[in-house]
Amino acid sequence: MTTEVKQVVDQLGQAFDQFKQRHDERIDAIEEEIVQLAKLKRPGVASNTKTGSANQQKEALRSFITKGDDSKLLELEGKAMSIGSDPDGGYAVPEYLEREVESLEKDASAVVRLARTVETTGPHFKKLINLRGTASGWVGETDARPETGTPQMAAITIEVGEVYANPKLTQAMLDDAMFDAELFIGEEITSEFADQLGAALIHGDGINKPKGILTKPVTTEKDGVRAFGNLQAVETAAAGVVSFDDLKELKASLRAKYRPGAAWIMNDAAANTLSKLKDANGDYIWNDAVAAGEPNTLFGYPVEIDENMPDISAGAYPVLFGNFQRGYYVVRRTGIRLLRDPFTSKPYVNFYATERVGGDVVNSECLKLLKIKAA
Repeated sequence: MTTEVKQVVDQLGQAFDQFKQRHDERIDAIEEEIVQLAKLKRPGVASNTKTGSANQQKEALRSFITKGDDSKLLELEGKAMSIGSDPDGGYAVPEYLEREVESLEKDASAVVRLARTVETTGPHFKKLINLRGTASGWVGETDARPETGTPQMAAITIEVGEVYANPKLTQAMLDDAMFDAELFIGEEITSEFADQLGAALIHGDGINKPKGILTKPVTTEKDGVRAFGNLQAVETAAAGVVSFDDLKELKASLRAKYRPGAAWIMNDAAANTLSKLKDANGDYIWNDAVAAGEPNTLFGYPVEIDENMPDISAGAYPVLFGNFQRGYYVVRRTGIRLLRDPFTSKPYVNFYATERVGGDVVNSECLKLLKIKAA
């Protein structure tokens, strides 16, 4: 590659990065303005719910992908005051595709299925946690009421990162009417986002991505003793294997008030191993689902399969048990945005899609880990 060509390529890359930054800044500014208008309850402010039928949305997206024709997207988004539109080429994807992405994310990640999803309009989400500490007592009708202890509060901040996909097609493929470009792009985006989010919710380091459950500090200390934010692990009695009693101990470690709505999470290999365990009477403790679509159960609690969980091995944490609705939050900021870029990778057309999402444990008493004892 000659020096001149390399300079042109570098300049194109820099121009694209600058364009994306300006694009995000404009979106942030528009979002903030809409939030402020909503707070003031001014008349005439529409919601950002997209309009148009699914067929209209698909046709608008197909025209944008294949031809770069944004007129139909502009029409749909204009009707709904969508915050995702950008006259330079970036648009919020139609609602039907967002639903497909979220549906596949739930299929791929047990944490997405079980955890609570909240929305935020800023770069992070804050939640105040009551650490208890309020004292009380019994008194007679005329007894003095001295001042009691003040509750301790802690704040959890969940940063919102950005997951992206950047599939590309040649212009010839886009021109070919026999090739369903809209379906291809949709599948590429949904698959990539689902894989990335599912892995991050278990193993994410919290840097520009969710904080994964298995990356939290872990101790064997019980509730009320260990530090706030640390998770409790129950270690197996024998090295390298899981017994019936180990699972009973893990279940018992979750306090009774958190057990309604609780569930197990493990990968398929671990589930196969645990499904063969028997109690002292020789009866299986695992119950297979009686109907399609229903979960298997262990001690009466549903078992959710997540292939991001580790296998049963020395020192690993292959089983989670807890109330994920109360214990873990998935935070979403904006819907999915799509940028059509026919310039950077000629003769390819890139489709740069982004989603802002974060996650973290909000109540460390609600989630328990099984640790496999090392030899």
